[in-house]
Amino acid sequence: HLLEGYACAGRLPEALELLGEMKTGTEGRLVSAAAFNALLRGLLTRGALAEARKVVRDEMPRLGVAPNEASFNLLMDTAARGGAAHIEEAWDLLEEMQSKSLRADKYTVSILTKGITDRGDKRRGGAPRGIALVERFLAAQPEDVDEVLINSLLLVFCRMGDMPRLEATLQKMREYGIRGSAVTYGTIVKAYGKTGNIDRVVQAWEEMTREGLEANAVTYGCMLDACVKCGHLDKALQVFAQMKHRGLHRNTILYATLIKGFAKSKDPGAAKALQAEMVREGVSCNVVVFNSIIDACVRANDLSAAAEVLQQMTVAGVQPDLITFSTLIKGYCSSGELQKAMRLPGEVQGG
Repeated sequence: HLLEGYACAGRLPEALELLGEMKTGTEGRLVSAAAFNALLRGLLTRGALAEARKVVRDEMPRLGVAPNEASFNLLMDTAARGGAAHIEEAWDLLEEMQSKSLRADKYTVSILTKGITDRGDKRRGGAPRGIALVERFLAAQPEDVDEVLINSLLLVFCRMGDMPRLEATLQKMREYGIRGSAVTYGTIVKAYGKTGNIDRVVQAWEEMTREGLEANAVTYGCMLDACVKCGHLDKALQVFAQMKHRGLHRNTILYATLIKGFAKSKDPGAAKALQAEMVREGVSCNVVVFNSIIDACVRANDLSAAAEVLQQMTVAGVQPDLITFSTLIKGYCSSGELQKAMRLPGEVQGG
């Protein structure tokens, strides 16, 4: 507790001096990995990565103490929580631990997994090296693999559009007897929606139901968005009706998703009807909602209706954005009304 307190208080030199005196005195046996790990816990508390690194790489060897599994995990955790500038060091530590057959902390590995991006932590091209390290963790420490880690990995593959790896991870999940949650299935639905595979979207949704899992607002949002992306607005409306039947809250995002679907199908009447329902339900209409209705009108070549929606937007106190103007200008230009397109920004500001 004394050593951890020194580290928490930013008094590392005093703690190291104390350990040095103990090493040369009668209490040398107490200068162990456990003592240094107490220091590391204190340094972790205040995110002192440089000092933690010095302890593991320099001070422990200097006093003849070999860093153990806990030492590496504490240093890796400090690096993982130290922001984007230190993520590479955290991955380096995980790789070093795996090369030494040391067990990595599953919570730290989950933190690292969430931070994997298609652009980040690549070496010599190919997939981010973090993926290979996490997959190695799954194989080496199956008893430490849990739903949180699986969900983090699935989300990475969803963002990357790497369906083979996503499906391989799902297979691992089943092999390990890990039961998915609504979050798990929401990610699966989202991933298949991005690829336009409506059959797999519906399959995942039905599997979630068979598992006895209840969808929340986020999961419903994933399903609606996937159906719309796949061009199956009828299925999206069916799922939305289920939400109504269950008395679940329908928020702005869910309505906006459906209105985007009506825009894609060039049905401004249905888009406006859904907006009217939002007003009745007390759900706020934001700029995305208005932009989507304007887009529906433009796609249907009803520019007068689009202009009316713009006026409704300003009356409602919703500020038009670049998407608002670009959608309208594109519509006017396509219909040959260039003068209206040029006057549009001024009319909105004056109105």
